Amino acid sequence: MANHINHLLEAYRQLQRDRQDSVLATIIETFGSTYQKAGARMLITQAGELVGLLGGGCFERDLVEQAASVFATGAAKTLFYDMRSGEDAIWGLGLGCNGAVRVLLQLLKSEQEFSPLNLLVEAAEAQAHGVLVTVFESAHADFPSGRSQFLPAAIVGEQPILPSAPFPFATAALQTALQQKPRIETHPLDGQDIKAFYDPVQPPWQLLIFGAGADAIPLVNYAKSLGWHVTLVDHRPAHIKPERFPQADQFLYLLPEQVTAQLDVQRFDAIMLMTHNVEYDQRFLQAVVHCRAGFIGLLGPAHRKQRLLHSLGDDAALIAERVFGPVGLDIGAQTPEEIAFSIVAGIQAQLNGRSGLQLGKEPVAIEHACSHG
Repeated sequence: MANHINHLLEAYRQLQRDRQDSVLATIIETFGSTYQKAGARMLITQAGELVGLLGGGCFERDLVEQAASVFATGAAKTLFYDMRSGEDAIWGLGLGCNGAVRVLLQLLKSEQEFSPLNLLVEAAEAQAHGVLVTVFESAHADFPSGRSQFLPAAIVGEQPILPSAPFPFATAALQTALQQKPRIETHPLDGQDIKAFYDPVQPPWQLLIFGAGADAIPLVNYAKSLGWHVTLVDHRPAHIKPERFPQADQFLYLLPEQVTAQLDVQRFDAIMLMTHNVEYDQRFLQAVVHCRAGFIGLLGPAHRKQRLLHSLGDDAALIAERVFGPVGLDIGAQTPEEIAFSIVAGIQAQLNGRSGLQLGKEPVAIEHACSHG
């Protein structure tokens, strides 16, 4: 979810300032190949301006026209765009897409604090897990179409529970939280069918960076552009200055031995060590050896990584499979900006369980000729 609303955070703050109603468009179901998947969101202003894209231009023009009736009536509306036909007669737009999407339009009212967008923003800011349940088709008086409710999840062990989930949504909401996949469910109640969209809500990824040198600046900027929460730690007071990293969320001046006492390392999804000092990298690495982060990046060549892991002794086995050095995807990066881009891409791939290979290209074996002379 975090990535699904990152582009809407500033738009939400603008809505709060202007107090102008808007329409929230959400993909609730997809079939085949589509530009975005279920859970993707876009704002449509009263002037017809768009914040975000759902179809890559395939059906946005029609969404603007359809939003007019939502502004006029206040009633939510569900639309279905089927672009699987090769004939242009469906829309006459030359779409070039090959899938179908179901989109829900909801009016965001200023007097209701622009719900449900405010629920998603508040969840992101509070680092909350949960499920957003939205009724998109219903004749039941108690569960009208367009109503959304955020169900916060409590994590017990490694399993979520939803103590506030009401009937009839409790079972489907819990399944959504467990599987972390959007879903649509139909609930018969009092002779009426209630159709609801369940969207798992996760907090933004958290990145911890040890080392606030100049090369950390583009890394912070790229991470923030993706909606990540970024914490910077450095043992040099002169480096931890907000004016150098205006987008960072947290700055801490800490020696390596102070980390475990003053920072909850278990909340981070990814960690980068970039002090450019082997001794300090080793000490900071020792401080996070019991972390749960799925990605730990080290600058420098492979033998530097092996040296740092060796310095941990038996503790190295706790994190060895999650330590990457050299760090980042192989894109031929040379400048600090390119290197930061490759690091962020590598983190994204690892945390999503992806290889980072080119899409649409089958991997092939490459033979390298060796020269000895």
